[in-house]
Amino acid sequence: MSNFTFLPQGAIIQEFSVNGHNIVQGFQTADQYKQYNKVYYGQTIGRVANRISGAKIQSLNKNQSYTLTPNNGPNTLHGGKHGWGEQLFKGPKPLRRNGKESVQFTYLSPDGDEGFPGAVELRVWYTASEEDDAGKKVTILDVEYEVEMVGDENPEETAVAVTNHRSDFTFGL
Repeated sequence: MSNFTFLPQGAIIQEFSVNGHNIVQGFQTADQYKQYNKVYYGQTIGRVANRISGAKIQSLNKNQSYTLTPNNGPNTLHGGKHGWGEQLFKGPKPLRRNGKESVQFTYLSPDGDEGFPGAVELRVWYTASEEDDAGKKVTILDVEYEVEMVGDENPEETAVAVTNHRSDFTFGL
């Protein structure tokens, strides 16, 4: 995908070029994302893309409770202190998905990761395409997430809610 650049760290969208200009608001290097990205720009957020009150999951796996890693006062925010957005994903792996040019990232989150039960594998696909919009060619970037419970024959239930966080774009070039 010549118009896009991605980082394995958090499967971040680093560049989306339109007419030769990068419209992604973010950082220029992977090191800058590590050093300054305290607001999760462009990261794939998980296991849970939200705040879990009291850093605790109640009543999973036959009424078991799980204590998570707090990172937002007493709460767990966006997967914990070292959530998926900070992890090194495998990829980008170029491939075709649904007949379109895509890249895939994968990440294996082990049982107990930030306190979450059960091992899961996350797959992220970014798919680029061009479409005609009232006589104008536009570039589309779709993102898809798939999470699969892996490991044991009887994997534990877990909580998952994945999203891309704050991939902000500048328009009006």
